Amino acid sequence: MSVHPQLEPVSERARWHLGGLLTIRAAAGDTNGAIAVVEERALRGYATPPHVHGREDETLFVIDGTLECTVDGVTGTVTAGSAVHLPRGRAHRFEVTSEKAHFLVIITPGGFEEFFQEVSPSAAAARVPEAHDHARTDPAQMVQAAAARGTTVFRDHETAALFAALTVFRSDDRAEVLQAYRDLGAALVEPAPLPACAGEVADMLVDTVTERLPADSLHARALILLGILVERHGIDVARWDKAIARLLRTIGPELDSAAILAMAYLLAHFPSHSAAVLDALRPAELPEADLQRLERCLAQPDFTSAETHSRIGRVWPSPALWQLDTGERELDETWRAGLRLDAGTAGELWESETVALLAYMGAKADHAVERNEHA
Repeated sequence: MSVHPQLEPVSERARWHLGGLLTIRAAAGDTNGAIAVVEERALRGYATPPHVHGREDETLFVIDGTLECTVDGVTGTVTAGSAVHLPRGRAHRFEVTSEKAHFLVIITPGGFEEFFQEVSPSAAAARVPEAHDHARTDPAQMVQAAAARGTTVFRDHETAALFAALTVFRSDDRAEVLQAYRDLGAALVEPAPLPACAGEVADMLVDTVTERLPADSLHARALILLGILVERHGIDVARWDKAIARLLRTIGPELDSAAILAMAYLLAHFPSHSAAVLDALRPAELPEADLQRLERCLAQPDFTSAETHSRIGRVWPSPALWQLDTGERELDETWRAGLRLDAGTAGELWESETVALLAYMGAKADHAVERNEHA
């Protein structure tokens, strides 16, 4: 892979930003606040997210290479020796479309260069590495730092999910946390495409539950979102084995009934942990119907067994409702034997009923959590 052109020596004002090498050549402190000049060197694909400045204008001057710039939805190309003005108040972005590019970002008035110093790691500590080998800019930190300076970054799907997950973990502002949970729901629930950062979001939500839920029932919503993530993202065994051990330790009298329902919904996805899950949740006084739904989802049956076949079709809306007398049980066994279910068909029926039960458990938990939020 190509490397960034070497600057000798690397300035103390050099930073790694979004995969490019950025050097602050003139700061507001050097110009009495009038202007800042930032030099950038980047490879093809370097791109800024769409954003709009409330305070400053930007002008790009291309020394070498080609940039593609979009301002208010209108896209154009800027080549070596050319400049483009990006005025405050108008959404814009740009991207390197040549193999590499060397350009200046001129900021008027100065001051926004401090953003780069805050969010991007220093490049002065090491020689310029290959493009894939250096520290990266934290997208969530970038959004927050820009907002503090009057600039709005329009977050893409990935950044939106990460930012919302960080917000629910860090923020003490109830309204902000509720909005972040709504944003996470929009990012994680179909038909939205599942973000590639789903694993990282799951880790942050587990941290939120284990560190914040016992003191604030609002975070029971994290359990519901984790259940949705498991259903859509699948089970990374190493990640979830560790997470479940932590989640089980949070179960206790401090959790209210809505949080217990949400916990049961999430943990119902892990039959391999059934013994530990049931040991933790049975003392939590789940209603009998909910406990039986949980037990049914966690069951790992033998699909060749007549006993397993007898349970198919007897779960909705809860196994607790299906109490057959002797005559009914004999009739049930007779017609089921006539079905001649093989293991494959029995497994498919079992799985479809499990999916329905999980959906019911999730909806019930969501309703209980929502009711708490408005109490």
